[in-house]
Amino acid sequence: MMTRTLRAAGSATLLGALLSAANASAAPPVPRPRDTGPLEVPVEPPKAPQKEVPAWEDQDEAGETIPKTRAGPVLTLAEVLDSVEQRDPRMKSAELGIRGAEGHAKGARGMYDPVVRGRAVVEPVYRNSILDARVEQPTPLWGLTAWAGWQVGVGRRPYYNTTIDTILDVDDRVGSRDVRSTLGTLSAGLTLPLWKDRAIDRRRANIRQSSMERDRMKEVRDAKLLELEVAAATSYWTWVANGLRLEIEETLLALAQKREGALRRRIELGALDPLAGVDNRRLILDREGRVVAAERAFQQAGLDLSLYLRDGAGNPVIPSVDRLPARLPAMADPDNGNIEAEIGAALERRPDRRARLTLRSQADVELRWAKNQRAPKVELSAWVSRYMGRPLLPDFVRTGAVLALVFEIPIPLRYARGQLEATRASAEAIAAELRLLDDTISVEIRDGHQALVAAYRRARLANQEVDLTRQLAAAEYRKFQLGAGDLLLVNLREVASADAAHNEIQAVSDYFVAKAKLEGSLGMGVQPVTP
Repeated sequence: MMTRTLRAAGSATLLGALLSAANASAAPPVPRPRDTGPLEVPVEPPKAPQKEVPAWEDQDEAGETIPKTRAGPVLTLAEVLDSVEQRDPRMKSAELGIRGAEGHAKGARGMYDPVVRGRAVVEPVYRNSILDARVEQPTPLWGLTAWAGWQVGVGRRPYYNTTIDTILDVDDRVGSRDVRSTLGTLSAGLTLPLWKDRAIDRRRANIRQSSMERDRMKEVRDAKLLELEVAAATSYWTWVANGLRLEIEETLLALAQKREGALRRRIELGALDPLAGVDNRRLILDREGRVVAAERAFQQAGLDLSLYLRDGAGNPVIPSVDRLPARLPAMADPDNGNIEAEIGAALERRPDRRARLTLRSQADVELRWAKNQRAPKVELSAWVSRYMGRPLLPDFVRTGAVLALVFEIPIPLRYARGQLEATRASAEAIAAELRLLDDTISVEIRDGHQALVAAYRRARLANQEVDLTRQLAAAEYRKFQLGAGDLLLVNLREVASADAAHNEIQAVSDYFVAKAKLEGSLGMGVQPVTP
């Protein structure tokens, strides 16, 4: 019926019915009824009807079918998703990306660490020497830099106004290098950029961008987890579907094998054409080939799944057939709801889009810095000096103050303009990629809903096909048992029944794959479903 629960085991019940019918041929002419109820077939001697049991199902004491037991615990989607999050190397790589971003952020903050500088100068001609040491502390306040230093000179005469110390040497932020006292000079001052590097400089830009990069890498990690969950769910349902299809092919092979002995006895009694035995042997070989192909598909699906299923040491685990679920879960009628509202929520929720937004913010910071670099460099420096010890010059004032204005104008600013053009192009490229990502998310959500509805409808239609092919296969086998049928037609009906069961399994598997992809498109994360 269309309203009954769709599941893989139910899809293959028809093969169980055929298998039971094949068993009946071992003691002809008494066929067993299929699982839909006793068959009214004139047979001798009559026996009580028995309930049909699929090859991968058992019976309880009341005669009801129960799922086939497995040697190991059933592998669930939740277990696979947990393995992805905790032990997948790609998630480890994403976590290391966050650590790398935190290291870059720490390095950017280190650009404001105090710096100690020093040098020693020797002037052999005058037998003079000077020692110079200072500490600089850059600050994020308008690019202001504070510094303090000490210098002392020894020699035959005062050391000042030489070619080593010019009026433009204030960039060293030590102040005058005049040596006018025996114990040296203490200096302290400030340097403030007035135009270039005032609103933003390389240090502040790096700190902001590195902080954004740390947040962006967290979003990249979440996006990677979402991507791996969808891929893991796809591999899991593919593995389950291939495993159930393998069991159907094994059951189809068992039908022909169990029929072999009964046909041989009927041929020996002269009740059946000997060619029927040859034809059944051909069927066995053909179905053995189908089993081999199904085994290969199941093995390949297990290998693909092992990339997401790992043990405590992080090594891939290939799940065995003993961990295969007995059936696929029941489907729920898909509800499209308000797709436009879902798209709007997904645009806010998707981590890959948030990562792209952060990247655009980083580009905006870089663009702001590039615009600032077109301005001329103008710095105002002010410092005070205290000369210690005995003055070397008469009538000398121990304390002094200095103001200096330094400017630098590159002509014609090609470097700054080139940087600005390149940065603006990069920012526009990121904006274009963000727009494409928004359109892609919208398309993925709409396509996900359509794929989910299509898979659901296909599964319902395949379920009806299963019922019809099961009836045809059972009827054709009854005719063959009564001598009015043909083994070729029996084979065709059985293969058609198996193909219909395959179609139902594939449709249900596609439904859960589409469900996982839709959840990934919505940015919700794949929700575990238990078979």
